[in-house]
Amino acid sequence: MDKRVCLKAVGVALAALTTGLDARSQSKKYPDRPIKFVVPFAAGGGGDTMARFLAQKLGERLAQTVLVENRMGAGGNLGAEYVLRSPPDGYTLLSMSSTYPIQAATTKLNFDPVADMQPIVMISKDPVMLAVGFNSPFKSLASLVSAAKANPYKLSYGSAGVGSIAHLGMEELAYILGIKLTHIPYKGTSQAFNDVLNGNVDMMLTSSTFGTNFVKSGRIVGLGIAGKERVSNLPDLPTFYEQNFPGYDVVDWKALAGPKGMASEVVALLNTEVNAILREKSTSNKFEADGTKLVGGTPEQMMDIIRTDTSRWRHVVETANIKVE
Repeated sequence: MDKRVCLKAVGVALAALTTGLDARSQSKKYPDRPIKFVVPFAAGGGGDTMARFLAQKLGERLAQTVLVENRMGAGGNLGAEYVLRSPPDGYTLLSMSSTYPIQAATTKLNFDPVADMQPIVMISKDPVMLAVGFNSPFKSLASLVSAAKANPYKLSYGSAGVGSIAHLGMEELAYILGIKLTHIPYKGTSQAFNDVLNGNVDMMLTSSTFGTNFVKSGRIVGLGIAGKERVSNLPDLPTFYEQNFPGYDVVDWKALAGPKGMASEVVALLNTEVNAILREKSTSNKFEADGTKLVGGTPEQMMDIIRTDTSRWRHVVETANIKVE
């Protein structure tokens, strides 16, 4: 063998060995400083609530502080890019939602949403519900659809921003219902929801988890929920299937991810610990009573969901002729 080729091969082998040793060394002492969960939307929404709960639980299990930082903007892209451009050491993680594959399907990003991302674990899934304020004249889906058909674009809906699930999910629903609405984007879920409560916008899609207490307290009226079956926390709220609008199955999911290049041992540790948290009785007591389905699973299963959802939203954009600016 040529001497130079031999030396090159030895160098490659040593580099690989060093990388492996570095990764193992990193994972053995991980975490030796605070971990940060980045929520790419404003505080107060469902993703923020879940992130803060998991941060506390994970911090207890790892005997380390887990902080939550809100970095909102650009439909979640600013926070996502910040995390994916961070060092892949496991200390800066993304509290991801179903908005992520929507952005991947509709927006020209400054990062590759698949190649630059390390999936860790799928956390939860919630069916979305259509909500109006308690003073709304619409007390049924049929009355809203009738008014919207008679006055195209007169009725408005709020969302957490362009490209959020409350945006594209509502556009898909409007397409299925055969109506035209005006989109009012906000910088976060809570701001949009407050304007629904105050009657400044006519309606909004929200997760069943976030909306349940508002429905039960009479502050909002639910007109329909996604999926083929009603949810236990809102047994009187009919599905869109029941109201003769089948095919609407949008769910708001939450997940945890990091930048590509994280040590496999760190990914495995985080996956194991979060799965354990999701199996705890205190977790199910907090979330499942409000209609949240806790998921868990492997990083590979999470990546499959992201790829499937990205393809699905691309199809929705094309079919409904949705314009994402």
